[in-house]
Amino acid sequence: MQTIKRTSLLLAGMLASASGWAATSVGTQIENTATATYYAPSDATSQLTVSSTTAFVVQEKIDVAVTSSTTNALEVQAGSTAQVIEYTIKNTGNGDETFDLTVSNGTGDAFDVTNVKIYLDDGVPGFQGTETEVTQINLTPEQATKVFVVVDIPVAQSIDDVANIEFNVTSATPGAAAGNQGDILAGQGDGGTDAVLANNAGGAIKASSYKVTATAGLVVITKSILSTEHPTLGSVKVPGSVVTYQILVQVTAAVNNLRIVDDLPLNLTYDAGSLLLANSNLAGTVLTTTNASANTDSAADADAGRYDANAGSNGRVTFVLGNQAAAGDYTIQFTATID
Repeated sequence: MQTIKRTSLLLAGMLASASGWAATSVGTQIENTATATYYAPSDATSQLTVSSTTAFVVQEKIDVAVTSSTTNALEVQAGSTAQVIEYTIKNTGNGDETFDLTVSNGTGDAFDVTNVKIYLDDGVPGFQGTETEVTQINLTPEQATKVFVVVDIPVAQSIDDVANIEFNVTSATPGAAAGNQGDILAGQGDGGTDAVLANNAGGAIKASSYKVTATAGLVVITKSILSTEHPTLGSVKVPGSVVTYQILVQVTAAVNNLRIVDDLPLNLTYDAGSLLLANSNLAGTVLTTTNASANTDSAADADAGRYDANAGSNGRVTFVLGNQAAAGDYTIQFTATID
């Protein structure tokens, strides 16, 4: 009984260790040889040997794991924009794999989210708004990456309304999308090996929800960074880089004396003459004098925009939009340079 107990404990330990082993790479050839040694009855001194070998090549296992930054519904305000859920995608298969990324609206809920986009994490903590939009990623075995699913919430929603989404990660390998768990895709693995689907479509689905906890105010504003560009170094955030800011102003009903104020933080210098105003929702689109109106920095003229270097801790951008007789949208844009 003692021997049996020791063997069981040893086996349990081996299984626990095995769960932490790295998956054998696709294309690995595994050979196994059985050998028999013996002596002929007439010759007790000459040992004879015979062996038999089998071999196989490890196929590609297509597998992926998806987790999200939220366990409960993300609480949102009606009319809010750029609501973010972060997902981590890990290639748990044994070969390089390209995955398609999509988001679908769920069922059995009160509303659908809009303006759905997926962005690849650029390594800067949190969603910045300057990340690259993606629909596909490539991962090596055991590699993980983060993406942000960004959506808008319709303005007309009520308290406790819920929207469900499904974040779908599926293998881009030919034949995988329509495949089921256990299907073998002949010759579609790395190096021409067969590929085996560990899950339907060689992928994973992560469900998430948004719950409205506040109705829309009469005015909703959304600040975003459209781009960060250095004159010679490209899209980096270093001294000398120009940051293009946008403010989306959404008026949901008549209001009076509407004023938008943006105090610049330290370590930025406002770029003189960069104020632009569009009388529509052009968030995410670069404003120019073709699709927007240039506003001067002066408060003495008739346009809505102005910049006061002596206001706030480091200067202030102000747009005086005045009385609004009905619902409507505005997009404000200006630039500042990192000191």
